Amino acid sequence: MSTLQKLSMIVAASENNVIGMKGDMPWRLSEDLKRFKRLTMGHHIIMGRKTFDSIGRLLPGRTTVIVTRQTEFEIEGARIAHSIEDAISICGQDDAPLVTGGAEIYRLALPWVSEIHLTRVHTMLEGDTLLPEIDWTRWELVDRSWHASDEKNSFDYSFETHRRIASPGAQSFIR
Repeated sequence: MSTLQKLSMIVAASENNVIGMKGDMPWRLSEDLKRFKRLTMGHHIIMGRKTFDSIGRLLPGRTTVIVTRQTEFEIEGARIAHSIEDAISICGQDDAPLVTGGAEIYRLALPWVSEIHLTRVHTMLEGDTLLPEIDWTRWELVDRSWHASDEKNSFDYSFETHRRIASPGAQSFIR
């Protein structure tokens, strides 16, 4: 039995909550990718199979946990889970595992999440994948930094960190 102290979510979303278009991010934000690497390095990252397919490889320096309904799915070097609960359990004693997408995995993991690292992309975009609805009244903004677009970042953006105000509902962190 392992105890998970904290589960975070890391996501980039436009002002209208678009997080993807045709299996890709609809923007180029070099600084967001650097932040993603800094926050996830050395930790477990939980993602859905479609998100893994869109990346196309394991990310070095992290333990990848792929959530899929496909019982025969295997990727050498990755851990496979068939539910969000199993994925969380696989993270074991990691003090800062992160849920990295996609939309369905974010939705399933949200009851366990205690911290959200959000890159808010300051634009309205068309997209086919949206951030699941989050009741922001249950979250406290604890850090925010605004950044202007430039040659490596296609839109203005903000890095935000939100912490859950109340305990994560009836869900247990103990597996």
